Amino acid sequence: MKEILTVLQNFIIADESRLNHLKSDIGIKATASVLGECEWVSNYKTELYLEEVETLYERYLDNYTLYNNLEDENFTWATSTLALLNKVKTPYVFYLIEDRMFHKTTKEEFTEIMDEVVKNDIGFMCLGKLHKYSLAQHPPRIQQMGGVPYMDNDKHIYTYFSKNSPYGCLSNDAIYRKDVLVKSLARIINSKEKIPRVLEYGPNWLTFGMPDMLCAVPKNEVVVSDDDPGYELGK
Repeated sequence: MKEILTVLQNFIIADESRLNHLKSDIGIKATASVLGECEWVSNYKTELYLEEVETLYERYLDNYTLYNNLEDENFTWATSTLALLNKVKTPYVFYLIEDRMFHKTTKEEFTEIMDEVVKNDIGFMCLGKLHKYSLAQHPPRIQQMGGVPYMDNDKHIYTYFSKNSPYGCLSNDAIYRKDVLVKSLARIINSKEKIPRVLEYGPNWLTFGMPDMLCAVPKNEVVVSDDDPGYELGK
């Protein structure tokens, strides 16, 4: 998987509860058990908890670069993230939200997912809110929206054309083909926003900008967050 996927981060730990989660068994320890062989290109954009984050990365990751380019008055998320992305050598990039949880999957399952992503030349695979947008070929959420059922041609992923996307906006919680993320960042490069959510502003441009691109969603809930029903941060 390390030849295929790089983990990209541009983040901050804003409070002790998030830090404790990162330290917990379902924090970076669990994430590294799935994605630890991949290269990580990360920017931690504050000095708050910097030593703790450095210690955790050193303990659990083998191939990583952890920058500390601070969020000052000149910092913008799009410019900073594109600079990080330019260091990526793999065809796919996982923009990883720091508090996501991977204890429901394995390295083997995730590797097979990525193999199917490459085989199908997937451009975008969202990993957020899978309880709403996956777990079935035609999830209730998509039925309510009047959406088109996914295509079911693979063991681990459903696929769909971008023009039929159920996602009204882009998501940070996603694996992108590198060229797709480059184009997505270029569209917002003049934004002065300092937060990752700027990528999610406005409509999902992929639906009209790259309408025939094949996209995917995992069949299983391989990534969860404390926003999902029944889950909470580690302690």
